[in-house]
Formats: sequence, structure tokens, C-alpha cells
Amino acid sequence: MLLTQDERKKFAVLVNAVVDIPLVPENLEQVIFEHALASIDVALEETLPPPFQEFMRDPSKGIDKDQAREFAERLMDAINKRIDLPYLTEEQEGQLFRMVINPLVKAMTDGKQLSDLLPILKELSEE
Repeated sequence: MLLTQDERKKFAVLVNAVVDIPLVPENLEQVIFEHALASIDVALEETLPPPFQEFMRDPSKGIDKDQAREFAERLMDAINKRIDLPYLTEEQEGQLFRMVINPLVKAMTDGKQLSDLLPILKELSEE
């Protein structure tokens, strides 16, 4: 797995605060989004070669900030082709993918790492 269980849970809390699944109680939505995050995590691990995976954890390496947005779009397209979440609309799926992939790509840029962004995710999830 690319993300730790704690990281997946933090992302799921954030997503749950923003994306609503009609007719499903909040506590069950959390479980559903944790499952979705696990699926995304597997797809990311299978899609990204090891050097890209390492960029998230090593601030001394990374992709160019100027290329990050384009890379994030390509990565979202690749993940969207691999994952279908029938309990979400395509719009909600896209929102979920953006909420996960954009911070991960930001963590892959020079001078950043995922642990730099997780406190921000925690703060957002507590609002």
C-alpha cells in the first residue's frame, strides 16, 4: 500500500465532510469512503512506478511544480479508468479523485512530502 491506514482514514474523513451519498448515514459513509480510499491506494500503487511513490516521502526528490497540474490530471484519468465506484456519481467520483490525488501530487513536488500536508488534511477534516 502506498498510504498508511492512518493516512487513508484522514483522507476519508476529509472526503466524507464534502461528498454526500444520499440515503446513507454519515457513519456508514465513513466506512464506504475508507473502502474507496483503499481501492484508490491500490490503483495508485499499481499505476505509479517506485520513484514516483518515493517522491511523496522524500522532500529532496520530486517532480517540477510547473508540471504538477498536468501530471495530476493524467494521474486522475488513469485512476478513473481503473476504478468504478457504483455508489457515487461520476461527478462525485471526480471530486473524490481530485481530493486525494491533488494533495498526493503536491507532496511529490520538489521540497514537499506527504507528512507536510497531512496536518492540513487533519485540520480540514475537523472543521
